[in-house]
Amino acid sequence: MREQRHRKGPRVALVSGFWGQNIGNAFFNIGGKWILENVFPPDEVAFIQDQPGYRTFNNQSRGNPPNDFGLLRHIDVDYIVLQGPMLTQTFRYLWESTFRELRARGTQIILLSAAFFRYTREEIDAVRPFLREVRPVIISTRDHDSYELLRGYSDYLYDGIDSAFFVPDAFRPFPFATNPYLVLNFDRYPEPTIFVEPEGCERPGDWDWTFDALGHRWYLRMPRLPRALSAAGKWQAYLGAMLDRRRLPRSLAGLDVIRTEHRFNPHITWKIYRQPNALASDEPFTYFTVYSGASLTLSDRVHACVATLAYGRSAMLFSPSPRASLFARLGLGDIRNRPVALDPDRLEVEKGNQLRFLRGAVGLLPARG
Repeated sequence: MREQRHRKGPRVALVSGFWGQNIGNAFFNIGGKWILENVFPPDEVAFIQDQPGYRTFNNQSRGNPPNDFGLLRHIDVDYIVLQGPMLTQTFRYLWESTFRELRARGTQIILLSAAFFRYTREEIDAVRPFLREVRPVIISTRDHDSYELLRGYSDYLYDGIDSAFFVPDAFRPFPFATNPYLVLNFDRYPEPTIFVEPEGCERPGDWDWTFDALGHRWYLRMPRLPRALSAAGKWQAYLGAMLDRRRLPRSLAGLDVIRTEHRFNPHITWKIYRQPNALASDEPFTYFTVYSGASLTLSDRVHACVATLAYGRSAMLFSPSPRASLFARLGLGDIRNRPVALDPDRLEVEKGNQLRFLRGAVGLLPARG
């Protein structure tokens, strides 16, 4: 008979998944696992699938598919941990029955790197009553706005940072044997047309962004029709990409260009590989390697910027998403106007403070009864 493994502490399930449809999910999943392994015994922390209702283009108000097995309802753990901007109007529809069954067996809920999705009054009014019912034992937010909105909804609430800022602690990439390079990551909005002095002369006109970086003056304009379509919705963004007939450069400012795509699934090959030096993967470590060595990342994806900054590089965000409020938490509120870099000493202090809070809070929680 196989000997039963001796448990070193409470079992912790970290909800994760949907990496293919947004690889940024993997960034905070992997950073979050490192956090939990430094709060709980690492052998007792494991990933578990997310709710199937989160798939792209699904109407989440209908909950999970009716024939889904409901794996999360059957796990036998002490804590279940959710991460990211899960605080949506549809949060209850996807999680109510699962939480009810888990809590009936004594499983406690932790929200780590938690955030709202749209920060609207309707969303806040939908989330708060549900949190009052399920009562997470610990909430650590990733932006200050979410922290203020969640006061009183957990006995242990912390004004934390995004878990993806811990990725360099979890994964150390190999360097590339290549020339210095720039990362352009635009898979929702169109990549801007970019002119760089002195490679291009200064051009008067209506520029969307101008800034100084890497010893040059940069001028950027986003094409109007694809931009408008991207702002209208996800499927409209694919139409905008189809209508965008530009041929974009292989290099800028003396740097090679690498064009990353965060949406591997659905794998729209014509979109991903339309321009030169494209790169896409269904696993996150490729992206960590690329972002960790970039001279600069320009992106419409929040977590492309987070990973770049976490590895000590500069980044600029081109997205109106309210979820970008996580940057202000680390003094990077200007990231939409110019490239910014993260103070490494401040980051280490923030990470240390968050770990101390979590360890202290876990130590005060009652054991599963």
